[in-house]
Amino acid sequence: MTTNLSKSRTIRRKAAPRLEPEPEVIAHGPRESLTQKSDTSTSSDNSAVSSTCILSLNVPQFDIQKTFPAILDPVRLFHEAADAQDIESIRSLTPTFLHGLTTILRSMSQLPEDVRHASGYRNAESGVRHYKLLFMSHIQPLLDNKGFELVCRRQFIWETLGYLDAIMSSLKRLMQVAELEMRQLKPLPDTPEEWDTHQSSEGSSTDRTCVEEADELDSLAKPLAIKHTKRGLAAILGPLSVNLRRKISQSSAKADKAASVEKLTTCTGHARATANIRNSIALFPELFDDKLEKSFPHPDDSTELFLDKNGVLQLASLKGLVRYLTSAVSDDDLELSDVFFLCFRYFSTPALVLEAFIERYKEKLPGCLSPDQTHIQSMHVKMRVARLLNQWVDLHWRHSEDQEVFAPLLQFAFSDLSRDLPRSVSSKLIDTLHNAACAKEHNGRRLEKTVQLIQGSSPAEELCSLWEPRGKKAMVRGEFSKIKLSNFASPQGMELLARQLTALLWEKYRDFQPEDAARFWVEEATGKSTYSVSNDASTKVTTYASFEKALHLWALDVIVSAQSMEDRIQKVQFVLEWAQECHIIGNYAGSWALFSACDRQSLVGSLSNIGARHEEILLALHLFFSHTNRMKAYKDAIQSSHGPTLPTLGDVKRQCGNEECVDHPNAPGHKLINLRRYRPLTRAIRDMERCHTPYCIQRVDYVCQWMEEVICSYLSRPEVEWEDIFYDKREEDKPEMQYLFVTTSFIFLSTAHFSS
Repeated sequence: MTTNLSKSRTIRRKAAPRLEPEPEVIAHGPRESLTQKSDTSTSSDNSAVSSTCILSLNVPQFDIQKTFPAILDPVRLFHEAADAQDIESIRSLTPTFLHGLTTILRSMSQLPEDVRHASGYRNAESGVRHYKLLFMSHIQPLLDNKGFELVCRRQFIWETLGYLDAIMSSLKRLMQVAELEMRQLKPLPDTPEEWDTHQSSEGSSTDRTCVEEADELDSLAKPLAIKHTKRGLAAILGPLSVNLRRKISQSSAKADKAASVEKLTTCTGHARATANIRNSIALFPELFDDKLEKSFPHPDDSTELFLDKNGVLQLASLKGLVRYLTSAVSDDDLELSDVFFLCFRYFSTPALVLEAFIERYKEKLPGCLSPDQTHIQSMHVKMRVARLLNQWVDLHWRHSEDQEVFAPLLQFAFSDLSRDLPRSVSSKLIDTLHNAACAKEHNGRRLEKTVQLIQGSSPAEELCSLWEPRGKKAMVRGEFSKIKLSNFASPQGMELLARQLTALLWEKYRDFQPEDAARFWVEEATGKSTYSVSNDASTKVTTYASFEKALHLWALDVIVSAQSMEDRIQKVQFVLEWAQECHIIGNYAGSWALFSACDRQSLVGSLSNIGARHEEILLALHLFFSHTNRMKAYKDAIQSSHGPTLPTLGDVKRQCGNEECVDHPNAPGHKLINLRRYRPLTRAIRDMERCHTPYCIQRVDYVCQWMEEVICSYLSRPEVEWEDIFYDKREEDKPEMQYLFVTTSFIFLSTAHFSS
């Protein structure tokens, strides 16, 4: 009997549009058409290059070391023209400078996705575009109108030069972040042993072309020819088998050679790109050092800010935190803006936050600055305030909580921002507010953008299985009591079981927002009610967490209910293979629940006889979820994943401790916001956001219904009662199992006593 799978119940990932970078704005000049054409070609070049065309001449090569010097001469001439007050030279040099900047950014766009999608890189890149927009807004009237008359030539040139130097300084910072991210990428696979022994002393592999290295490696990989004397039937079939082997070997050699070229190209390309960036940074003249806006100390910084020995902000008042965010000193703290917008509702309200931003916008700078410097520094602060407000509305807005400040924010944008800032800058926030006003209930697009970024780099094929278990008819009829896990004891059955469990967990995980889950656990840990948490969200979070725990109890019950030691070992092996299959497709919630059931030796007993392969699985999962290193391997896997994943919520709950406010170490009595509490919470929320990337799994309804009914049956009693039942089952075991359990417990207790 065939069963039609409902399309409405199929978890599919829609083709999400890739998040393209902001379009390059090129000043009107003789190179405009060329720039637009090259921009179009670049978008196609950024696509992934297959291994079969790596040797093609059309493959985009990252070589910023060659493109970067092209911008240095226009910058140097720009400074000379500014010293000579030559406005015509500035007008003619501007298109050349912008074209060079566009070429550099296009070259940087060919870096690996892991680098370009890193939060630090995106933050630094937005800084470059931020200053480029400011420069363009300032100089565009000069380019549009040759008869443009300057009210004050000296002030205009001074501001133009300041914005130009800010672009170059932010570009240097972008390259430094890119070089750091390149060095922090995961290590590439080890090179073959033949390659290590064959390397000459003339230079490293990066000194030669990828084609030479691939040919050399291919020649080394060829096996030695061994001749055998053929007799009888072998002599007749020999030519046929030789031809067949030759065809197979030729196809495999082509694949091996392509893989070798791809691997070597990746290795050499990674090293070459890192060296190019490092050498380009060295080409920056010292002229651009510290050319970004300076951070002037505030009289209240001594009591409102506290930085640790590494210069990382740990404690701050609300006003001090806003002041720190809107100054250049915060550029090195790449996660601070996320910490602020994801967590400010724990220690403040939207009304107080908007008031702090407006106060910072209107704040007067120290009187030690000249009028020209005051204007530029004030413009920098106002631009940063506008940028953060736009980030709030576009990415982090929560209609149910922030709607009360929408009208004051709209009035501030129309009255102050549109008057003080260039139109191209103020219009960004105004357009974002307009879109929010048109939406019925506007919420930030942060989660949507995160999912789109991951979907753009993950495979879109659907995971489906044609295998059907024994007892399918009973499942379809709803006779679930007749179904046993042993019906899935095959590779295809294990794959089906893992995928349907993943589909089931994903349906429950997608129902709540990461911020709601984090806030629910903060309330649970502190006993305090934060700013507006819906009961609906807390119910959904509890449902997912309870389902994960019930899955653990089910696996534990299956193992403990074994009637013999051999049966128990087989069930432990089955659960471990199930956990491994979940782990392979990124279902870390299911993998943890199943593995932890096998790891409870006080109930399960000794695992010394499960076999070498399953011991390896157990050890690998134990290291992956180890708490000794704070589950570092698990967190790294979540953060570096390029596809859908499901998190275990137990780790997120552990990030909700620490005090909300603490005294300033050097100024007792001044209660400050404890960022040590909110930084780990922010990382946990970001990890949960990455896990909202949908799975593309074809749902098999009868399997999911059976699995959900069995798992939900363990929700009828508290966990403590279930554990008492499991211990009772252990006492009813056969004498040989009781003896093994007592012996194992005695050894365990003796070891613990000796250690203590």
